[in-house]
Amino acid sequence: MEYRFYSAAKNTNYITERHSKSGIAYASIEQFQELFPRGGYEIIGDIGNFQKKVFAQDFILTDTGNRIPIFPRGSIRKPFEWIVGYAAVGEKTFVAVVKSIIPSFFKG
Repeated sequence: MEYRFYSAAKNTNYITERHSKSGIAYASIEQFQELFPRGGYEIIGDIGNFQKKVFAQDFILTDTGNRIPIFPRGSIRKPFEWIVGYAAVGEKTFVAVVKSIIPSFFKG
């Protein structure tokens, strides 16, 4: 399935996604919890983690035409990766944004 980023006012943090080298705006975990203190949202997967891309996976298409692969929830490699926030791909649909200490020149 193809998604696009959904503009949200609280996306004040930025990170470069490791697969597409695209800049991603996201809300920090604290900002996200302020927006949705009682839940009512869906998180569909992780982006930016150290996994191999597969052919038939969901992705986010950026404005510049880059494809950001969406990996299943919980596919991060602890303690080397952690969730830093969430990026909107719908009104109440999000992807978890992963930060990693694993160098991007390594292949997953």
